[in-house]
Amino acid sequence: MKEKLFMIVFVLLLGSAWTTALVVVDRWATPIIEKQEAEKLCLSILGAFDIDCEGVEDIQALFKESITTVTNESKTIYKTADGAIAFVIKGSGSQGPISGVMALMPDMQTIKGITIVKQQETPGLGDRVFEKVNLDKYKGKKIVPQLLIVAQGTANEPNEVDGITGATLTGTSFEKILNKGIKQHVPSSDGGQQ
Repeated sequence: MKEKLFMIVFVLLLGSAWTTALVVVDRWATPIIEKQEAEKLCLSILGAFDIDCEGVEDIQALFKESITTVTNESKTIYKTADGAIAFVIKGSGSQGPISGVMALMPDMQTIKGITIVKQQETPGLGDRVFEKVNLDKYKGKKIVPQLLIVAQGTANEPNEVDGITGATLTGTSFEKILNKGIKQHVPSSDGGQQ
């Protein structure tokens, strides 16, 4: 009986110690993780606007001097002095969530840039859609009447982007994410909010 009681007390004390340690580590790590994620978002927004961050030590200061943040009706829009805007895009990919930032030129119809914050697509296949060389294909493309990702080598219209062979599911998901973001954040886009 003594041994069982000792074991129960030991397990409870050990469990309490580990729980306390985990809570302390979580409270210590959470602000650090949040700061890193905020900086990653700032870098993605700056990248979508094609603002050079190379060699910049204080990303937050560059962000504050280059970009105005406007939040209304639970939507956040990032603006530059020339009238370009950016917004967060997110949705489901074929393997998991995808989030990023899309920037539009002041005409609100032309893509300035797209960056990806997080994605879980298949390495070497679906994730090729998010390589810089492939995201650069979106620059200068029109979002009206809607952005289309078409079979590789067939993009002829101003709103069409060549897809990546072998990454069709990711491309289709990404097209939906982009058009959903446009519809939610750009009132003047066809099918957008009036």
